[in-house]
Amino acid sequence: YASETRDGGDSGDTGLSWTLLKVLRLTRLARLIRLMRFKIFTELKLMFMGLLSGLRALAWALVLLMGIIYTVAIVAKSMFGSIVAEFKSVNAAMFTLFRCLTDTCETLEGELIPELLFHRYGEAFGISYILFTMLITVGLFNLIMAVFIDNVTKSQNQRKQRELSQTATSVENQLKIMLAKFTRDPRAADEHSRSLLHRLSEDALSRLRGLTEIGFFQNQAEEKRVADASFQILQDADIVITRQVFEAWLCDLDFIRMLEDADVDVSNKSGLFQVLDINSGGELSADEVLTGLMTLRGDVSKGDVVAILLRVMELTNRMTLLQQKLEEHPWQWRE
Repeated sequence: YASETRDGGDSGDTGLSWTLLKVLRLTRLARLIRLMRFKIFTELKLMFMGLLSGLRALAWALVLLMGIIYTVAIVAKSMFGSIVAEFKSVNAAMFTLFRCLTDTCETLEGELIPELLFHRYGEAFGISYILFTMLITVGLFNLIMAVFIDNVTKSQNQRKQRELSQTATSVENQLKIMLAKFTRDPRAADEHSRSLLHRLSEDALSRLRGLTEIGFFQNQAEEKRVADASFQILQDADIVITRQVFEAWLCDLDFIRMLEDADVDVSNKSGLFQVLDINSGGELSADEVLTGLMTLRGDVSKGDVVAILLRVMELTNRMTLLQQKLEEHPWQWRE
């Protein structure tokens, strides 16, 4: 008996060990989450994160729906419990009401419950049933869907803005290095456009070539140092980019891939230069290209709209002040 007990205990321990081992092996599936870092899984990541962000709204919607169904189930049990077997208890009535709102509303024998109760109670039940169904299916269900979508969309926008903020420094460094590389090789057939870029001295061109030929950076600090040094060379040389040169860049797959990784919309390539050329001078400085591309990252947010509104208000105040000065001392401006 002792031997059997010991063997039985060993068998139980072995079974428990195997169960724990299987659970631990299943945890390896968590490594699949790392695959979401690849661009091909962007949509899957968005759906997964959207589902997680909408779970709270979905939970409260379920509580509201169950509260309404529970209240109506109590009334249905007291009124129809003796007629329809599906309403004999509160639990059965709740399940039947849920089926009536989402699927079929039938008894076990296949008879339609609304038809059965309508023949028993007449138009009063018919009107009540229509109002209740419209209130839940058209009103509550659509309200739940609207709140869920709004919650998911808001969470996605906030998450996107956080990602843009977190990657701003890295993207800026990559854009600086990319601008330096393409300045060294403008890739434009127009000789006039190429000559505008060839304002670099031999020493500056040599230093720029040495900096941009580094293919791998050990850390972000080294990348920032190379990016700042390369961009400083462009600023000191007063490099300008014409429309022809910029359009030639937009035909390069490396440049397009860089803009897409930076979350810059390149669907309208023909209008991108005009967006960056704020003074309509036909040329872009290195600062204008960098600042413009960094500003174009992501979708339009509330902060962008408010910033424009504040700028317009500031300009309006300055113009009003200037008009007052002109009206008070017109002779000074005539001279």
